[in-house]
Amino acid sequence: MKRKGRSLFWVIVAALALTAVIGALAQTLIVDAVLRPLESRDARTRGRLATTRLVSQFAAREQRPDSAAVAVMLERTADDVDLRFGTLIYRDDDGWDVGYPARRTQAALEFLVQGAPPPGMETRFGGPRNYTVFAREPAIWQGQKIGEIIALRPSRGPMGPGSPFANALLLSLPIALAAAFAVGVVIVRMLVRRLRGLELLASRVAGGDLSVRVADESGDEIGRLAERLNTMTEHLAEAKRSVEEHEAQRQQLFADITHELATPLTSIRGGTETLLDPNVSMSAEERARYLDDILAASSRLDRLIRDLFELARLEAGAPALEFENLDWVALGRNVTQRYFKRFESAGLELRWNDTLPEAWVRADGLRMEQVLENLLRNALRYVPSPGEVCVGISRVPGDASRFRLTVADDGPGLPADEITHLFERFYRGRGARPRAADEERDGSGLGLAIVREIVLRHGGETRARARDPRGLVIEVDLPTRPA
Repeated sequence: MKRKGRSLFWVIVAALALTAVIGALAQTLIVDAVLRPLESRDARTRGRLATTRLVSQFAAREQRPDSAAVAVMLERTADDVDLRFGTLIYRDDDGWDVGYPARRTQAALEFLVQGAPPPGMETRFGGPRNYTVFAREPAIWQGQKIGEIIALRPSRGPMGPGSPFANALLLSLPIALAAAFAVGVVIVRMLVRRLRGLELLASRVAGGDLSVRVADESGDEIGRLAERLNTMTEHLAEAKRSVEEHEAQRQQLFADITHELATPLTSIRGGTETLLDPNVSMSAEERARYLDDILAASSRLDRLIRDLFELARLEAGAPALEFENLDWVALGRNVTQRYFKRFESAGLELRWNDTLPEAWVRADGLRMEQVLENLLRNALRYVPSPGEVCVGISRVPGDASRFRLTVADDGPGLPADEITHLFERFYRGRGARPRAADEERDGSGLGLAIVREIVLRHGGETRARARDPRGLVIEVDLPTRPA
């Protein structure tokens, strides 16, 4: 099942962006918390210094200053103390006002006259705003109060030009970039570590180790790549096991074929050498017995070669099957009846069970006869006398679209661990042996393997199971076809 996860690209982008934003905000808050009190203290100090100087200048004058003289005094004092964003206002008791710098004077005077504006009128960039008065001193000339000197400054919003917050943003930018870089380094190192896991898997797989896996269950691109590499490695391991099994089967097949061919050839060669040896004297009856043995061995060799050729053709997909609609029940009944006397002469009972009146399938009639004949020959070979073999065709339980041919006997059967090998070439179980030497010579060891290949080419299945209380049951399933 494929897992759909987040994209690694967007994870990295989100992590870097979030780190930059959080770093900038955190640094801004920290810097603003430090700079705002310092700046406010500095502005208050400068304002008091400016008013104190102006008071001294007013007291030292011989003549009462007019507006022009006051404007010059305000300008020089503001420059000397570096009032920055502050404003100096002189309000004369005769009703005139002077301020510096001029561009801020009008708003500052409106504030002083009207007081603080109502809520909502303060803006961050221009427009009406509140002011903070840092210093307020009376102007004394010749011992009399002639006016008032005021140092004030706009109460800037947190994002106003020149505000601590705006300054903090500028200061925090390199710190935020540094934090984003640090997080990027951490993410890259994490990615490199994960990629090294994939590299290790690839190198170990290239070295032949197909048991290695990458433990990465994330849903991002690297996680999905790791999952696909694990799946690929599993498939390679399965393919390797399959190749090894096939190679073992091939070697075993060659060994079996060599053995099976060598047995009758040895008999033929031994008998022939005996007959041709001039030093061996024998009667006519002995000579005839040797010739019979040679003939039987050659017949077995001929049957083995023909069965090998037949199995090879079936496994290769040839020859082509001639499909037709046929009644499997009628075919099975006829084949069984032909074998009645052979079973009777072997001391066995062969019974046909009329479970169904008919069972129409689409199959090759000759091949289906061959299937049943091979199953009956196998029973003849391995069921001891007295014994019973039952043959019948029925519907598959729970599946009305398939018919089942059943051949059941009460012979010695096979152990459970050997039943799965029953349809392999040349397989002979430890728990079952041929009834007699002549029957052993008749068999090629390929009959059930041929049965399996024929049934597979018909889209069917073959299986074997133990019979209760003893014996063996072989089942062949074929899909139904309308009559």
